Parts: sequence; structure tokens; C-alpha cells
Amino acid sequence: MIKWVVIRWVAYSGFIGLLWLAGAAAWADDPIRISGTGAATSVMKQVVEAYRQRHPDVEVRFHLPPMGSSGAIKAVGLNQLDVALSGRPLKKEEESAGLVQQWLGRSPFLFVVHQDAPVSQISLDQLTEMYSGRQKAWPDGSRVRVILRPVADADTALLKSISPAMDEAVTYANSHRVHGSAMADTDIDLADMVEKVPGALGSVALTLVLAERRSLRGLVLDGSEPTVAALKSGHYPYAKPLFLVTRAAADAAVGGLTDFIRSATGQILLEQLGISITQP
Repeated sequence: MIKWVVIRWVAYSGFIGLLWLAGAAAWADDPIRISGTGAATSVMKQVVEAYRQRHPDVEVRFHLPPMGSSGAIKAVGLNQLDVALSGRPLKKEEESAGLVQQWLGRSPFLFVVHQDAPVSQISLDQLTEMYSGRQKAWPDGSRVRVILRPVADADTALLKSISPAMDEAVTYANSHRVHGSAMADTDIDLADMVEKVPGALGSVALTLVLAERRSLRGLVLDGSEPTVAALKSGHYPYAKPLFLVTRAAADAAVGGLTDFIRSATGQILLEQLGISITQP
């Protein structure tokens, strides 16, 4: 059964004075239907709340739980959604089917533990050892429990792209399910598990942690803080790209929302919630 959450008018403090910067028009004949990667869904709910302060007649429905990038893209092509929030660019066959993408931004792709975990930094060599199962304990002696994502998931591809050694370790972890590991179907599932499972380690986009106010700590990696500022300066090199996918013939209501996202107000909100709007 499809579950929808309707976003009603919600006062979003701190942005009322900025809303005049967005001049987009919107029409409310039909609701705008949105889903996609969990990394962008939470932040988009807040963007929509800010947008509806200017256009309270616009109805937006979020499919929950998030469908993931590929599922949402397919749903847009079938006219079951109007906007897909994707963690990957469109494939050629998706573009040929009449879909178009817009750059939303990129968010630091970070390694997370529970905020009360007795660790705040890690090295890439240590991560490789943990994902491969060769390092089974944290410095305090507690067991490392790696939370994995499905093999075909975009986040798994991001993990493997970090280095050849990480590629090998993640491939091994997914093939052999190293001792103490677990599988999370979505990035929201992963965040839930890292919050609840003692000794858990996972990877997720910063924007999900910030937008949902998760009880997670992003680990300093090889001395680099996983922040938007560090990403923009080049000091933190790992990021999850995010895109908006619509049909080429999207209606005026969808156009009004996407125009707002690209406005000064929308861009400021994205940056505050962990998304760098600059392209690499």
C-alpha cells in the first residue's frame, strides 16, 4: 500500500524574511508527488515547507518510505510521481524516455557512528580493515558492526569509488557478509541501525543527518572534517551528488517548485542542511 504524507502550511522560522527573493508562480490543480533517495527527502520536506509559506495553495505529497533513486525515477517515467530525488545521474535510456535532470547539489558522504560512541576520527586504512572484516574491534575493545547497503545501490558504488582497497573491502563484505555486519535497504534504514546497534558503523550523506537531527556523529576522516565548507574547499573529497528528475513536459506547478529550489532562498536552505550547491 502506498503511503503518502501531505505537507501542510508550517511556519519555518528564520526564512520568512527571505521568501520575497523567490518569485516563482505555482498552480494547485493537482498535488506535486515526490519521492526518491532518503538523503534528499528529508531536506526537501523543509524546502517545501518554506515554499508553501509563499504558495499555501500548493499541495505536495511525499511517498513514504522513500522509494530510492531508481524506483522514483521509474515512477516519474510512469507518471506516478512528478519529481524524483536521485543520488545518481540519469542513464541514457532514462533520458531517452523523456526524463530530464537538474543539479540539486552534493552532500558530504561521511562515515557515521552513534553520537555517544567513544570515537571521533578514523583513517581510510582503518575503514578498509573494518569493511574487510580484518579489524573486528574499536579501540575500546567493543565489536565493530558494519552496516552495508545492497550491492546495486548508489551508496555502495560511492563507497567502492573511494579507493581500490575500499572497492575490494566492500565487495568482500557484500559477498561474505563479514562477521557482525548487517544489511540496510535504504539510507534511512542505515541511519536507524547505526543509532540502535552497539558498535555500528555506516556511511550516509550529511544532509540526512542534519535534516532529520539524527543522533549520529560524522567521523573525521584522515584529519578532514566532513562538512560542507570542507567539501567546497576540497579538504573533504567524498560527496553524494543529488539531482531533481522530472518529465521534460512537467507542468507549471512542478516548474514553480523547482524555480524556488534554485532561488536564493532555496539555495541558502540547502546549504544550511548539508548540501553544497556548487558543482565539482
